[in-house]
Amino acid sequence: MAYFQVRNSLNPHKVISCGITYKQVVPKGGEGEAIWVVEIATDEPHKNGGKIASYFINVTDELNLDLEIEKAVADISRQVDWEPLNEDTRPPFVNSVHPDSYIQGINENVEIGIIDLHPSYGIDIDSIEMTVNGIDVTNDLIIRGDEYEYRVEWRPPARIYEQLEE
Repeated sequence: MAYFQVRNSLNPHKVISCGITYKQVVPKGGEGEAIWVVEIATDEPHKNGGKIASYFINVTDELNLDLEIEKAVADISRQVDWEPLNEDTRPPFVNSVHPDSYIQGINENVEIGIIDLHPSYGIDIDSIEMTVNGIDVTNDLIIRGDEYEYRVEWRPPARIYEQLEE
């Protein structure tokens, strides 16, 4: 069994410990796809009293494993009493911009770093919008990161190149 810790971003002083075990189960006779059986559990009591039930995940491939573990940990975390929670009083802010001037060539991508410091609920990715010269380019954005720190990139879709005549 491996152990990991979970912390609520609105209560950085409380940490819960979770255990994870996994094994691959091969169907009887060895035919068919093997199934990963993953168990995630905590000894933390349920916020309404009693025990938080173990969470079992059954997947046939490793591609979905990370997402299923993330969902299980989120479900367990919703059952924990995280009080007292700190108030999220600061809005997210831009911490980097490239290029660092408003005048740029058509070949330059625009990259912006957005960060939300703890304690916080995180950045609502659906609230990120961008306009360039009055044109909404939000649907063209490439957004990477997590809810506390995103890198937003816009690549101009049509680049104008000057062809030299010989």
